[in-house]
Amino acid sequence: MERRLGFKQSSSRETEQGFDKGLVKRHGCPSHGIALTPDEREIWICDGTNHRLHVFDNTVMPPIQRTTIQTRDMPGWISFSFEGKHAFSATGEIIDTRTRRIIATLEDASFNSVQSEKMVEIHLSGNRPVRAGDQFGLGQVGAVAGK
Repeated sequence: MERRLGFKQSSSRETEQGFDKGLVKRHGCPSHGIALTPDEREIWICDGTNHRLHVFDNTVMPPIQRTTIQTRDMPGWISFSFEGKHAFSATGEIIDTRTRRIIATLEDASFNSVQSEKMVEIHLSGNRPVRAGDQFGLGQVGAVAGK
């Protein structure tokens, strides 16, 4: 059964598709990060309490939750590659947006997990930067190509 975007009220606590609100480590709220894919067809929401990313279909109103992806820690942010093929979770996972599978995790030279909410994509021509993204999942429909 698909759930519609929004939260059902249950004794003044909000829940999402069977996940309860609870304690969080950062930002003082369970869902700090929310992002639109570059084509604006999906909304990805961070669920800090349950270490999940919830993916919603944004082509219908209200949006419908399609899947949930488990992360290795509390996600506090989500951003996307320029073309939308990859999602970057603040917990260090790189996710294939088509298959919803984690395809890589960020690690340092000693194989320790690395996390960051400040992920950006930079395209180079030789050693000169020619295009830079940002960490905000604002969608790109209507944006000028190449900017």
